[in-house]
Amino acid sequence: RARAALTQSDRVLFVIDAAADPQALAWSEERNCLPSGVPVTLLVNKIDLNAPAATVTGADHVIAVSARTGEGLPALREHLKACMGYDSAETGLVSARARHVEALQRAERHAERAFEQLTQSRAGELVAEELRLAQGALGEITGEFHSDDLLGRIFGSFCIGK
Repeated sequence: RARAALTQSDRVLFVIDAAADPQALAWSEERNCLPSGVPVTLLVNKIDLNAPAATVTGADHVIAVSARTGEGLPALREHLKACMGYDSAETGLVSARARHVEALQRAERHAERAFEQLTQSRAGELVAEELRLAQGALGEITGEFHSDDLLGRIFGSFCIGK
C-alpha cells in the first residue's frame, strides 16, 4: 500500500542513516522503485555522528540533517516551504494545495445547488443537504471534518516508513 500511495504523493522524503548506511545502499536499492514524476528529497540523517558523507545521485535535492541536534532542520524547513510555494518575501502566503482547491470547488458547487434549490424548487431538505455537503468540503480544509477518505488523501501525499 505504501508503494501505491507514493504515486499520489506531491513529494517523497527519503531518509537514510548516514551512520548505518554510509554508502547510501538503501537509496541505491530503492530509488528505481520510486514513481517517476514525483520529486524526491533525500535526507541524510545522523550527520552529528561524523559519519562519512555518502555520495548520492538521482535525488532532486539532498539535505544533511541531524534529528538529535537539529542541524540541517532549518534548511529542510526552507526547502519544504519552497516546495509548497511559500513566498515570505512577497506575500507570506502559501499556495493552495490541489486538495484545497478541489474542496473549494466542491463547496462552491454545493452552495450554487443550494441556492438553486432555494430559489427555484423551494425544497428545504435539499437546500439543507447541499449546505451540509458544502460545509463538509470546507471542513476538509479547516480540519473540522474528518473522514477516512480525507485521511487517505492526506496520507497519500506522504510516505513514512523505512
